[in-house]
Amino acid sequence: MPKREETKTYRIPNLEKAFAALEAIAAARGGLAFPQLLEKVACNKTSLFRISLTLEKIGYIRKNRETGAYSITKKILPLAYSSLCDANLVEESLPVMRRLRDSTGETAMLGAYLNGECVMISQEGGEHPFNFMGRLGMTSPLHASAPGKAILAAMPAVERRKIAARLNLEKFAKNTITDSAELLRALEECEKKGYSTDESEAVDGVNCVAAAIFDRHGFPAAALWITAPAGRIDPKDFPKLGELVKAAAAEISENLGYGAE
Repeated sequence: MPKREETKTYRIPNLEKAFAALEAIAAARGGLAFPQLLEKVACNKTSLFRISLTLEKIGYIRKNRETGAYSITKKILPLAYSSLCDANLVEESLPVMRRLRDSTGETAMLGAYLNGECVMISQEGGEHPFNFMGRLGMTSPLHASAPGKAILAAMPAVERRKIAARLNLEKFAKNTITDSAELLRALEECEKKGYSTDESEAVDGVNCVAAAIFDRHGFPAAALWITAPAGRIDPKDFPKLGELVKAAAAEISENLGYGAE
């Protein structure tokens, strides 16, 4: 007798649609208005309207009253934190991030490697009148950002090449790397130095310096980086700043148990 198809029997379609709505909203940098959400989620209008109201009521999305666009709230972050590291990544990183911010004067950011992306989960604003601040939950492209390249460069060479081969090398800014061979050479250089840089690769006029954070198993589970206008982080200062970021990332790695086994 054939097995009963349990996946069909026990599925909850509206729950699947609620998560599809969350994923669609999270993927849209400026949020999604209801008509746009309706285009992206395979759901009838009435059901999706109820799902959106429910997600808003329980605090996982918010609605911009002027534009009508839905965006993800910080309430979703604790759900992701538990999968990032054995220890509490943010808790172990915050004191180090603040010292890095104080020593450089620039915004320090923390991102976790999650589902093939670097997701920003915490930040400490810089000391200047104008600083770059990101949206919690924003993603950094692996090929076009300092944190993404730091994580890739810290992986075993075979794994690094496999992931790099699957990447869509989309051009985001004037210096974005769009050639696979060039990317692999850049990652090898990052591996040698122990830190990575981004000189107008993700956003024109924005420079970043990053280093990988390792979990207790030696996997590059996250990245630490500083970001600022290109006029404040000059490429000639990359080596000095790289050593500061690398040392800070190493301290967090040690806090997470890296090297203890």
